[in-house]
Amino acid sequence: MSQEQAKFPYLTVGISILLGCLFLVFFFLAVSNEPDYMPSQQKQNTAQMQQSTQANK
Repeated sequence: MSQEQAKFPYLTVGISILLGCLFLVFFFLAVSNEPDYMPSQQKQNTAQMQQSTQANK
């Protein structure tokens, strides 16, 4: 077995681990942030709007 053939599996494993970590980071960020259209976010936004309008009066 040549040197190049011996390095190939390590390179493949390294790239796979890197892509897996990137996917997990992206997935964590997507799950941890609630989108604006969720009911809990809409209630929070309306409460903030009411507070800001009362503060301006």
